[in-house]
Amino acid sequence: MSESRGIETPVAEKDSSGTKVLISLAAAVIVLFGLSRISSIVGPVFLAIVLTICVYPLKQRLVLRGVPAAVATVSTILAVYAMIGALVASLWVSAVQLTQLLPQFAPQITELRGDLMVFLHDTLGIGNDQVRALVESVDLRVLLDTAYSLLGSVMNVGSGTVFLLLLVMFMSIDATYFPTILAVVKEKRAPVVEALGNFAKLSRSFMVMTTIFGAIVAVLNLILLLALGVPGAGLWALLAFVCGFIPFIGFWISLVPAAIMALLAGGLPSFIAVVAFYGVINSLIQSIIQPKFVSGSVNLNMTLTFLSVIFWSALLGPLGALMAVPLSLFARAILIDSHPQSAWLRPFIGDVTESKAMLAAQRAAAKTAKVAKGEKARKSGQESPGV
Repeated sequence: MSESRGIETPVAEKDSSGTKVLISLAAAVIVLFGLSRISSIVGPVFLAIVLTICVYPLKQRLVLRGVPAAVATVSTILAVYAMIGALVASLWVSAVQLTQLLPQFAPQITELRGDLMVFLHDTLGIGNDQVRALVESVDLRVLLDTAYSLLGSVMNVGSGTVFLLLLVMFMSIDATYFPTILAVVKEKRAPVVEALGNFAKLSRSFMVMTTIFGAIVAVLNLILLLALGVPGAGLWALLAFVCGFIPFIGFWISLVPAAIMALLAGGLPSFIAVVAFYGVINSLIQSIIQPKFVSGSVNLNMTLTFLSVIFWSALLGPLGALMAVPLSLFARAILIDSHPQSAWLRPFIGDVTESKAMLAAQRAAAKTAKVAKGEKARKSGQESPGV
Protein backbone atom coordinates (compact mmCIF):
# COMPACT_ATOMS: atom_id res chain seq x y z
CA MET A 1 0.00 0.00 0.00
CA SER A 2 2.80 2.34 0.91
CA GLU A 3 4.56 1.48 -2.35
CA SER A 4 1.50 2.41 -4.39
CA ARG A 5 1.27 5.71 -2.58
CA GLY A 6 4.93 6.36 -3.26
CA ILE A 7 4.34 5.74 -6.93
CA GLU A 8 1.20 7.89 -7.14
CA THR A 9 2.59 10.94 -5.36
CA PRO A 10 5.08 12.06 -8.09
CA VAL A 11 2.37 11.61 -10.74
CA ALA A 12 -0.01 13.79 -8.73
CA GLU A 13 2.69 16.41 -8.29
CA LYS A 14 3.45 16.34 -12.02
CA ASP A 15 -0.25 16.74 -12.86
CA SER A 16 -0.52 19.60 -10.40
CA SER A 17 2.51 21.33 -11.93
CA GLY A 18 1.13 20.94 -15.45
CA THR A 19 -2.23 22.30 -14.33
CA LYS A 20 -0.56 25.34 -12.82
CA VAL A 21 1.29 26.02 -16.08
CA LEU A 22 -1.92 25.76 -18.11
CA ILE A 23 -3.77 28.02 -15.68
CA SER A 24 -0.93 30.57 -15.81
CA LEU A 25 -0.92 30.56 -19.62
CA ALA A 26 -4.70 30.95 -19.72
CA ALA A 27 -4.52 33.85 -17.28
CA ALA A 28 -1.79 35.48 -19.36
CA VAL A 29 -3.91 35.20 -22.51
CA ILE A 30 -6.89 36.75 -20.74
CA VAL A 31 -4.78 39.61 -19.37
CA LEU A 32 -3.18 40.32 -22.77
CA PHE A 33 -6.56 40.23 -24.49
CA GLY A 34 -7.89 42.68 -21.92
CA LEU A 35 -4.91 44.99 -22.47
CA SER A 36 -5.48 44.95 -26.23
CA ARG A 37 -9.12 45.91 -25.73
CA ILE A 38 -8.15 48.98 -23.69
CA SER A 39 -4.96 49.78 -25.60
CA SER A 40 -6.12 53.39 -26.08
CA ILE A 41 -5.85 53.78 -22.29
CA VAL A 42 -2.90 51.52 -21.48
CA GLY A 43 -0.62 53.11 -24.09
CA PRO A 44 -0.99 56.74 -22.94
CA VAL A 45 -0.81 55.69 -19.28
CA PHE A 46 2.50 53.92 -19.77
CA LEU A 47 3.84 56.79 -21.90
CA ALA A 48 2.93 59.20 -19.10
CA ILE A 49 4.77 56.99 -16.62
CA VAL A 50 7.90 56.94 -18.77
CA LEU A 51 7.78 60.71 -19.37
CA THR A 52 7.38 61.34 -15.64
CA ILE A 53 10.36 59.07 -14.95
CA CYS A 54 12.46 60.92 -17.53
CA VAL A 55 11.83 64.40 -16.10
CA TYR A 56 11.93 63.42 -12.42
CA PRO A 57 15.71 64.11 -12.09
CA LEU A 58 15.05 67.68 -13.26
CA LYS A 59 12.68 68.16 -10.34
CA GLN A 60 15.23 66.73 -7.91
CA ARG A 61 17.98 69.06 -9.14
CA LEU A 62 15.74 72.10 -8.85
CA VAL A 63 14.79 71.18 -5.28
CA LEU A 64 18.45 70.62 -4.33
CA ARG A 65 19.24 74.11 -5.63
CA GLY A 66 16.68 75.64 -3.27
CA VAL A 67 13.73 75.92 -5.65
CA PRO A 68 10.40 75.35 -3.84
CA ALA A 69 8.93 71.90 -4.46
CA ALA A 70 5.76 73.33 -6.01
CA VAL A 71 7.74 75.46 -8.46
CA ALA A 72 9.95 72.49 -9.35
CA THR A 73 6.88 70.33 -9.99
CA VAL A 74 5.29 72.96 -12.23
CA SER A 75 8.59 73.35 -14.12
CA THR A 76 8.81 69.64 -14.88
CA ILE A 77 5.16 69.56 -15.97
CA LEU A 78 5.71 72.50 -18.31
CA ALA A 79 8.83 70.83 -19.73
CA VAL A 80 6.85 67.71 -20.62
CA TYR A 81 3.99 69.80 -21.98
CA ALA A 82 6.43 71.66 -24.23
CA MET A 83 7.84 68.40 -25.63
CA ILE A 84 4.41 66.87 -26.24
CA GLY A 85 3.05 70.09 -27.75
CA ALA A 86 6.00 70.44 -30.11
CA LEU A 87 5.70 66.83 -31.26
CA VAL A 88 1.92 66.99 -31.82
CA ALA A 89 2.22 70.31 -33.68
CA SER A 90 4.99 68.90 -35.87
CA LEU A 91 2.91 65.83 -36.67
CA TRP A 92 -0.09 67.97 -37.58
CA VAL A 93 1.95 70.25 -39.86
CA SER A 94 3.63 67.23 -41.45
CA ALA A 95 0.32 65.49 -42.13
CA VAL A 96 -1.06 68.63 -43.80
CA GLN A 97 2.13 68.94 -45.85
CA LEU A 98 1.83 65.32 -46.98
CA THR A 99 -1.70 65.84 -48.30
CA GLN A 100 -0.43 68.82 -50.28
CA LEU A 101 2.64 67.06 -51.67
CA LEU A 102 1.07 63.96 -53.20
CA PRO A 103 -1.19 65.67 -55.80
CA GLN A 104 1.83 67.59 -57.11
CA PHE A 105 3.50 64.35 -58.16
CA ALA A 106 0.56 62.76 -59.96
CA PRO A 107 2.38 62.67 -63.37
CA GLN A 108 5.53 61.18 -61.83
CA ILE A 109 3.51 58.52 -59.95
CA THR A 110 1.69 57.58 -63.17
CA GLU A 111 5.00 57.33 -65.05
CA LEU A 112 6.50 55.27 -62.22
CA ARG A 113 3.57 52.87 -62.36
CA GLY A 114 4.11 52.37 -66.09
CA ASP A 115 7.85 51.73 -65.67
CA LEU A 116 7.12 49.32 -62.84
CA MET A 117 4.63 47.35 -64.97
CA VAL A 118 7.15 47.04 -67.81
CA PHE A 119 9.91 45.92 -65.45
CA LEU A 120 7.78 43.33 -63.68
CA HIS A 121 6.34 41.90 -66.90
CA ASP A 122 9.25 42.07 -69.33
CA THR A 123 12.20 41.60 -66.98
CA LEU A 124 10.83 39.34 -64.26
CA GLY A 125 8.21 37.57 -66.38
CA ILE A 126 5.31 38.13 -64.00
CA GLY A 127 1.83 37.70 -65.48
CA ASN A 128 -0.29 40.68 -66.47
CA ASP A 129 -2.98 40.04 -63.86
CA GLN A 130 -0.48 39.85 -61.02
CA VAL A 131 1.34 42.93 -62.29
CA ARG A 132 -1.88 44.90 -62.60
CA ALA A 133 -2.98 43.94 -59.08
CA LEU A 134 0.39 44.94 -57.64
CA VAL A 135 0.70 48.24 -59.48
CA GLU A 136 -2.84 49.30 -58.59
CA SER A 137 -1.65 49.55 -54.99
CA VAL A 138 0.50 52.49 -56.12
CA ASP A 139 -2.61 54.35 -57.27
CA LEU A 140 -2.53 58.03 -56.32
CA ARG A 141 -6.05 57.82 -54.97
CA VAL A 142 -4.99 55.09 -52.54
CA LEU A 143 -2.05 57.20 -51.39
CA LEU A 144 -4.27 60.24 -51.00
CA ASP A 145 -6.83 58.30 -49.02
CA THR A 146 -4.03 57.10 -46.74
CA ALA A 147 -2.72 60.62 -46.33
CA TYR A 148 -6.15 62.04 -45.52
CA SER A 149 -6.76 59.21 -43.07
CA LEU A 150 -3.45 60.08 -41.39
CA LEU A 151 -4.45 63.74 -41.25
CA GLY A 152 -7.77 62.83 -39.67
CA SER A 153 -6.03 60.67 -37.07
CA VAL A 154 -3.64 63.47 -36.18
CA MET A 155 -6.43 66.04 -35.94
CA ASN A 156 -8.44 63.70 -33.70
CA VAL A 157 -5.48 63.11 -31.40
CA GLY A 158 -6.57 66.11 -29.30
CA SER A 159 -8.62 64.11 -26.81
CA GLY A 160 -5.80 61.60 -26.37
CA THR A 161 -3.29 64.40 -25.90
CA VAL A 162 -5.45 66.04 -23.22
CA PHE A 163 -5.70 62.69 -21.44
CA LEU A 164 -1.92 62.29 -21.62
CA LEU A 165 -1.28 65.83 -20.36
CA LEU A 166 -3.59 65.31 -17.40
CA LEU A 167 -1.87 62.04 -16.56
CA VAL A 168 1.55 63.67 -16.64
CA MET A 169 0.35 66.48 -14.38
CA PHE A 170 -1.14 64.12 -11.79
CA MET A 171 1.86 61.76 -11.86
CA SER A 172 4.33 64.64 -11.52
CA ILE A 173 2.47 65.88 -8.45
CA ASP A 174 2.30 62.41 -6.92
CA ALA A 175 5.99 61.87 -7.67
CA THR A 176 6.77 64.12 -4.69
CA TYR A 177 5.95 61.20 -2.41
CA PHE A 178 7.61 58.45 -4.44
CA PRO A 179 10.88 58.32 -2.43
CA THR A 180 9.10 57.95 0.91
CA ILE A 181 6.58 55.47 -0.50
CA LEU A 182 9.37 53.32 -1.90
CA ALA A 183 11.26 53.51 1.38
CA VAL A 184 8.22 52.20 3.26
CA VAL A 185 7.51 49.44 0.75
CA LYS A 186 11.17 48.40 0.61
CA GLU A 187 11.02 47.19 4.21
CA LYS A 188 8.60 44.42 3.17
CA ARG A 189 9.17 44.08 -0.58
CA ALA A 190 12.82 44.98 -1.19
CA PRO A 191 13.20 42.97 -4.45
CA VAL A 192 10.13 44.67 -5.95
CA VAL A 193 11.39 48.15 -5.09
CA GLU A 194 14.85 47.38 -6.46
CA ALA A 195 13.35 45.98 -9.67
CA LEU A 196 11.15 49.05 -10.19
CA GLY A 197 14.06 51.37 -9.44
CA ASN A 198 16.20 49.55 -11.98
CA PHE A 199 13.37 49.77 -14.52
CA ALA A 200 13.13 53.53 -14.00
CA LYS A 201 16.88 54.02 -14.41
CA LEU A 202 17.13 51.88 -17.55
CA SER A 203 14.02 53.39 -19.14
CA ARG A 204 15.32 56.90 -18.53
CA SER A 205 18.69 55.98 -20.02
CA PHE A 206 17.07 54.44 -23.10
CA MET A 207 14.72 57.35 -23.73
CA VAL A 208 17.35 60.04 -23.23
CA MET A 209 20.03 58.38 -25.37
CA THR A 210 17.54 57.44 -28.10
CA THR A 211 16.26 61.02 -28.19
CA ILE A 212 19.80 62.39 -28.54
CA PHE A 213 20.88 59.99 -31.28
CA GLY A 214 17.50 60.25 -33.00
CA ALA A 215 17.87 64.03 -33.15
CA ILE A 216 21.36 63.68 -34.62
CA VAL A 217 20.13 61.28 -37.31
CA ALA A 218 17.14 63.52 -38.09
CA VAL A 219 19.33 66.61 -38.52
CA LEU A 220 21.78 64.80 -40.80
CA ASN A 221 18.92 63.41 -42.89
CA LEU A 222 17.36 66.87 -43.10
CA ILE A 223 20.60 68.36 -44.41
CA LEU A 224 20.87 65.67 -47.09
CA LEU A 225 17.23 65.95 -48.20
CA LEU A 226 17.44 69.73 -48.40
CA ALA A 227 20.65 69.50 -50.42
CA LEU A 228 18.98 67.09 -52.86
CA GLY A 229 15.85 69.24 -53.05
CA VAL A 230 13.55 66.46 -51.84
CA PRO A 231 10.07 67.88 -51.08
CA GLY A 232 8.88 67.51 -47.52
CA ALA A 233 12.39 67.23 -46.10
CA GLY A 234 11.21 68.30 -42.64
CA LEU A 235 8.47 65.65 -42.68
CA TRP A 236 10.90 62.83 -43.49
CA ALA A 237 13.40 64.09 -40.92
CA LEU A 238 10.66 64.11 -38.26
CA LEU A 239 9.67 60.59 -39.31
CA ALA A 240 13.28 59.47 -38.91
CA PHE A 241 13.38 60.96 -35.40
CA VAL A 242 10.16 59.26 -34.28
CA CYS A 243 11.11 55.94 -35.87
CA GLY A 244 14.40 56.03 -33.98
CA PHE A 245 12.45 54.74 -30.97
CA ILE A 246 11.48 51.58 -32.90
CA PRO A 247 14.49 49.21 -32.90
CA PHE A 248 15.48 47.58 -36.22
CA ILE A 249 12.16 48.21 -38.00
CA GLY A 250 12.06 51.99 -37.55
CA PHE A 251 14.90 52.56 -40.02
CA TRP A 252 12.98 50.93 -42.87
CA ILE A 253 9.79 52.81 -42.02
CA SER A 254 11.65 56.12 -42.27
CA LEU A 255 13.67 55.15 -45.37
CA VAL A 256 10.94 53.99 -47.75
CA PRO A 257 8.83 57.20 -48.08
CA ALA A 258 11.90 59.47 -48.19
CA ALA A 259 13.52 57.33 -50.90
CA ILE A 260 10.31 57.19 -52.96
CA MET A 261 9.88 60.97 -52.76
CA ALA A 262 13.53 61.41 -53.78
CA LEU A 263 12.89 59.13 -56.78
CA LEU A 264 9.82 61.12 -57.82
CA ALA A 265 11.50 64.50 -57.42
CA GLY A 266 15.09 63.88 -58.49
CA GLY A 267 15.14 60.57 -60.32
CA LEU A 268 17.38 57.57 -59.76
CA PRO A 269 20.50 59.50 -58.63
CA SER A 270 18.60 61.13 -55.75
CA PHE A 271 17.04 57.80 -54.87
CA ILE A 272 20.44 56.08 -54.68
CA ALA A 273 21.91 58.97 -52.66
CA VAL A 274 19.11 58.82 -50.08
CA VAL A 275 19.28 55.03 -49.72
CA ALA A 276 23.08 55.06 -49.43
CA PHE A 277 23.20 57.97 -46.97
CA TYR A 278 20.41 56.57 -44.81
CA GLY A 279 22.15 53.19 -44.80
CA VAL A 280 25.53 54.63 -43.79
CA ILE A 281 24.08 56.89 -41.09
CA ASN A 282 21.91 54.12 -39.69
CA SER A 283 24.82 51.66 -39.65
CA LEU A 284 27.20 54.14 -38.06
CA ILE A 285 24.99 55.83 -35.46
CA GLN A 286 22.01 53.59 -34.74
CA SER A 287 23.72 50.21 -35.27
CA ILE A 288 27.26 50.83 -33.97
CA ILE A 289 27.47 53.93 -31.75
CA GLN A 290 24.03 53.99 -30.11
CA PRO A 291 24.00 50.32 -28.98
CA LYS A 292 27.22 50.96 -27.06
CA PHE A 293 25.28 53.43 -24.89
CA VAL A 294 21.85 51.77 -24.89
CA SER A 295 21.79 48.02 -25.60
CA GLY A 296 24.37 47.07 -23.01
CA SER A 297 22.67 49.15 -20.32
CA VAL A 298 19.15 47.75 -20.81
CA ASN A 299 20.39 44.15 -21.04
CA LEU A 300 17.97 43.02 -23.75
CA ASN A 301 19.35 40.83 -26.50
CA MET A 302 18.69 41.60 -30.16
CA THR A 303 16.22 38.75 -30.68
CA LEU A 304 14.07 39.76 -27.73
CA THR A 305 14.23 43.43 -28.72
CA PHE A 306 13.02 42.65 -32.24
CA LEU A 307 10.25 40.36 -31.01
CA SER A 308 9.18 42.95 -28.42
CA VAL A 309 8.53 45.47 -31.20
CA ILE A 310 6.28 42.97 -32.99
CA PHE A 311 4.54 41.87 -29.80
CA TRP A 312 3.82 45.28 -28.26
CA SER A 313 2.78 46.84 -31.59
CA ALA A 314 0.29 44.00 -32.09
CA LEU A 315 -0.99 44.49 -28.55
CA LEU A 316 -1.03 48.29 -28.21
CA GLY A 317 -0.69 49.60 -31.75
CA PRO A 318 1.88 52.20 -32.92
CA LEU A 319 2.46 53.47 -29.39
CA GLY A 320 3.39 49.92 -28.40
CA ALA A 321 6.07 49.88 -31.10
CA LEU A 322 7.49 53.21 -29.90
CA MET A 323 7.47 52.05 -26.26
CA ALA A 324 8.55 48.45 -26.97
CA VAL A 325 11.83 48.61 -25.04
CA PRO A 326 10.46 50.36 -21.90
CA LEU A 327 7.46 48.00 -21.93
CA SER A 328 9.77 44.98 -22.09
CA LEU A 329 11.88 46.41 -19.27
CA PHE A 330 8.75 46.85 -17.16
CA ALA A 331 7.59 43.30 -17.90
CA ARG A 332 11.02 41.98 -16.92
CA ALA A 333 10.98 44.00 -13.71
CA ILE A 334 7.57 42.62 -12.69
CA LEU A 335 7.96 39.03 -13.83
CA ILE A 336 11.68 38.32 -13.27
CA ASP A 337 13.68 40.98 -11.44
CA SER A 338 11.22 41.26 -8.55
CA HIS A 339 11.46 37.50 -7.92
CA PRO A 340 14.96 36.37 -6.84
CA GLN A 341 14.09 32.76 -7.65
CA SER A 342 13.64 33.77 -11.32
CA ALA A 343 17.09 35.37 -11.63
CA TRP A 344 18.32 32.37 -13.65
CA LEU A 345 16.18 33.60 -16.58
CA ARG A 346 18.09 36.88 -16.98
CA PRO A 347 20.92 35.48 -19.16
CA PHE A 348 18.35 34.21 -21.66
CA ILE A 349 16.92 37.70 -22.21
CA GLY A 350 20.19 39.62 -22.50
CA ASP A 351 22.04 39.84 -19.18
CA VAL A 352 25.28 38.27 -20.40
CA THR A 353 27.65 39.84 -17.87
CA GLU A 354 28.71 36.47 -16.46
CA SER A 355 28.76 34.91 -19.91
CA LYS A 356 31.11 37.63 -21.18
CA ALA A 357 33.45 37.09 -18.23
CA MET A 358 33.41 33.33 -18.83
CA LEU A 359 34.00 33.78 -22.56
CA ALA A 360 36.90 36.17 -21.87
CA ALA A 361 38.42 33.66 -19.47
CA GLN A 362 38.09 30.87 -22.04
CA ARG A 363 39.73 33.00 -24.72
CA ALA A 364 42.55 33.95 -22.37
CA ALA A 365 43.08 30.29 -21.46
CA ALA A 366 43.09 29.29 -25.13
CA LYS A 367 45.57 32.06 -25.94
CA THR A 368 47.82 30.99 -23.05
CA ALA A 369 47.67 27.37 -24.18
CA LYS A 370 48.52 28.39 -27.74
CA VAL A 371 51.51 30.44 -26.58
CA ALA A 372 52.70 27.58 -24.36
CA LYS A 373 52.35 25.12 -27.23
CA GLY A 374 54.32 27.38 -29.52
CA GLU A 375 57.02 27.87 -26.90
CA LYS A 376 57.25 24.12 -26.41
CA ALA A 377 57.54 23.55 -30.16
CA ARG A 378 60.26 26.20 -30.39
CA LYS A 379 62.28 24.64 -27.59
CA SER A 380 61.99 21.14 -29.10
CA GLY A 381 63.17 22.56 -32.41
CA GLN A 382 66.22 24.08 -30.76
CA GLU A 383 67.10 20.85 -28.97
CA SER A 384 66.79 18.54 -32.01
CA PRO A 385 70.09 19.61 -33.77
CA GLY A 386 72.06 18.75 -30.68
CA VAL A 387 70.55 15.29 -30.56
